[in-house]
Parts: sequence; structure tokens; C-alpha cells
Amino acid sequence: MEKKNNYPVILVHGFLCWGSESKICQFMPCFGMWHGNGRQAIMEEGQVCFTPHVGPFTGMRDRACILYAMIKGGRVDFGKVHSEKMGHERYGDTFPGYVPNWGELDEAGKIQKINLIGHSFGTPTIRTLIHLLAEGDPEEVAGTDPADLSDLFKGGKQKWVHSCTTLAGTHNGVTLPDAARPLVTPMAEALWAVGALGSGTWFSKFYDFRLEWYGFTSKEKHIPLSEAWPKIKNLAAHKEDNIYYELSTEGAISQLGKTKTYDNIYYFSYYGRRTRRKGGIEYPSKDIWLPLRLLSPFECLYSDKTHNGEFWQANDGIVNMGAAHHPEGQQFVEFADLKNGLADVKPGIWNVMPVEWKDHTSYMGVGETDAGYNEYMKTLAANVNSLPTID
Repeated sequence: MEKKNNYPVILVHGFLCWGSESKICQFMPCFGMWHGNGRQAIMEEGQVCFTPHVGPFTGMRDRACILYAMIKGGRVDFGKVHSEKMGHERYGDTFPGYVPNWGELDEAGKIQKINLIGHSFGTPTIRTLIHLLAEGDPEEVAGTDPADLSDLFKGGKQKWVHSCTTLAGTHNGVTLPDAARPLVTPMAEALWAVGALGSGTWFSKFYDFRLEWYGFTSKEKHIPLSEAWPKIKNLAAHKEDNIYYELSTEGAISQLGKTKTYDNIYYFSYYGRRTRRKGGIEYPSKDIWLPLRLLSPFECLYSDKTHNGEFWQANDGIVNMGAAHHPEGQQFVEFADLKNGLADVKPGIWNVMPVEWKDHTSYMGVGETDAGYNEYMKTLAANVNSLPTID
């Protein structure tokens, strides 16, 4: 394929996972695990690529704010109004910037753009970032001194993004939290308590919870559980900023319903299935990764008024096909229906790729061969780099 742009690729991880700033990545990259290395494979093609650590338990809006600072450079600003409403600190870490000239004009007078690829909960992360870039945040504009307002919340930056690619994305939320609703809050509290117990130890550096602005995790100091517990309970009671709620079908639509597509951005959705249907019932395949075999039945058997039938009960072990296909209410086209493949791809509309025989962690390299996974990731980058820029 002819290369028509060389914009950096940003790979954004999902729930429970990590990026290059977390030390676990030195031993096991999230995009590759123990089979291949997605970032390295893309870079072997002469492409700049980054895998930011936006937090395994961070909500989509806070993740988007972190991602913006990590790419552009500067201190993370969660917003004055948002921080006061959610009861957490306004500022986070300061970063040098992966692409400091992001959004600026190059020598040819063209905008420096990026290609965003999100896996799982990385999907609402990049969609939220695009929304903030384009639309800004009216509440922050109204409630913040203009001299103190982050550029992220000013809007008008939709031209900063060339493409948005999602892998097994939680576009419409997943039914796993719906099916296990009584267990969700206790599980959230228990996992966040682990973050507090490990704060200030080697564990916090190896696996960075990145929730320090809430005051119950830290890489530098130990936080007693007695001090952390009220803060953990506070976050668990929220809907906004609570990743567990945002992963549910109600939460995803509530938080992402305001997003839209833009005519200068290309959109791709890849999704998998590792279940089979027999007698009107969905069953996990023997090919599914063993830990996911325990989770998949919750979705195979779950049904409500709007999430039922094969489209929603079929899943990749964590994410339903109905969750990952495309964002509810947004225009899409089945890529298989395009006569000339990439040559027919148009911006501003979701291009949904054919369902793949993969489970959720296949997109992280689990169960794949090194060569196969690396080639897959190279193809993702090559596809968006072959598409012409739209200014």
C-alpha cells in the first residue's frame, strides 16, 4: 500500500492493563504480552508509535485528560469544575510530550496529526479525547478563568486526529457488569484497596494504579487503608469517573452518548467472537483463553429487553459483539460490502471490519504467534497510513 501519511500511532490500553510508563511493560508489553510486541512491530516499519499508561482503573474522561498531556506535553489538568464535582485533585503528573508539535503546522503548512488505536476500554478513552478536542467542555469554559483554562477544554481541534481505530471496543458497554451487578461495587472496592495497600511499595511502581488524584494510591508514599477507605467508597459511589459503571451498558451510553463522528477522521472497528450458538443458546468455544471461559457464560446467558439474541449474547469472552460492532446511533458500513476495500473508505463513518475468530485478549497477543500478531499490528497502522489526509 502506498503510504500517504506518517502520523504517529498511539496505542491505548483497556481496563486492568498498562502502558510503557508502568514497569510491568518492561517484562510484558500490553500489546503483545508474551507473543510479539505491537509497538515494536509498528516501529519496525518506520512508524513512530507510543503505548501510554493511562491507568488500569481510570475513568474515560480522566484517561482522556491524561492521554492529552502525554501526547502534547504538560501537566495533566482534569478541569476545575470536574475536579470539584468529583472531589479529587485538579492536576496530575507532568509529561514531556510524545508529539510536542501535535496540532501545529509543519514546514509544508500541514497540521501534525495522530492515529489513535484503542483496545477494549481504550475505545471510550480515545472517543472521549476526540470529543474534548472537537467540542471542548462548556462547563469548564463557563466555570474557569480563561487564563486558567486548559487548551483541551476549548474545543476546535478535531483536525488534530487522522484516524480512530477500535479493537474489541466497549462502545455500547458490556453486559458482564449487568449480569454480575451485585458483585461490581464490592469487587471495585476490593481492587482499589489493593492499590492502597501497595502504595509506596515496589508494587505501585511495577503495576501503577494511576488514581493518585483521588488520594488512595501513590507511588511515593504508603497510604494506610483506614485513610484510603473513605476515598475508595466515595469513588465507588460515583457514576462518572467510575470505570466499572462506564463499562456497563447504561454507563457507556450515558457517558458516550454525546460523542459524534467528524468528516476529517477515518473510523475503523475490529471485533471478535469466540462463542458458538446451539439450540438458541450461546456457548464459549474450546478455543477461548481459559480465564475468559469463566466470564463468557455470564454474557452468553444474560438477556434483557434491549440486549438479547445472538448479536448481544455472542462475545469474545468479555465484550459482546453488540458492544464492539459500532457506537449506537452513529452511521456505519460493513467493510466487507465495500467493493474496492480501503479505496472506498470514507471519513466520518464507522467502517466495521468482518467479525474475527478471536477472543478479547487475542488483540493483546494472547494465543497468537509472534509473527502473526506483529503482522496484524503492522497492518492496522499501514491501513490508516494509506488513507489521504483531510484538512
